[in-house]
Amino acid sequence: MNVYFKLYDTTGVNLIYTFPVVFSANYPHSEKRLMEHTTPRAKGSIVVDGGEASWDLVLQGVLSAANYQALVVLIDSMESSVVLNTPYVLKINKTVATYYTYNVKRISPIEYQDNLKTDFCEYKITLRINSW
Repeated sequence: MNVYFKLYDTTGVNLIYTFPVVFSANYPHSEKRLMEHTTPRAKGSIVVDGGEASWDLVLQGVLSAANYQALVVLIDSMESSVVLNTPYVLKINKTVATYYTYNVKRISPIEYQDNLKTDFCEYKITLRINSW
C-alpha cells in the first residue's frame, strides 16, 4: 500500500489536490499542551488538558514531467490549488479505509529546489495544522 497525501475542501469531501511523490513528512505528530496549577501554600498541583497547539507539517517531494513546459504546468497547478491562507482538510491514509485527518492552511511560500528544472523539481510545502 502506498501513502497518499490528499487535500480536500473544508467539508473533507471534495478532493482539491494530491501531493505527488512525497519522500519526507513529519507525521503523525501531536502538540498536546498541559496546564499545571500550583499554589505556594498547598501541597502538589493540578494538571489539566490545555488542548492541541498548532504545528507545522512539512512535506517534501518531487514533481516530474516529460519536459520543462510540462513541469511548469505541474508547478503552476500546485501553486493555484494550494492557496495561501485557505482552510483545507488534509487526509493521509493509514490503511485502505482509515486516515490521519488534519485541518490545515498553507501560510508560507512553496519552496522549490534551485536547479535547472528540466524534467523534475523537488518541492517543500509547509502546512500549519490546527490553524482553523
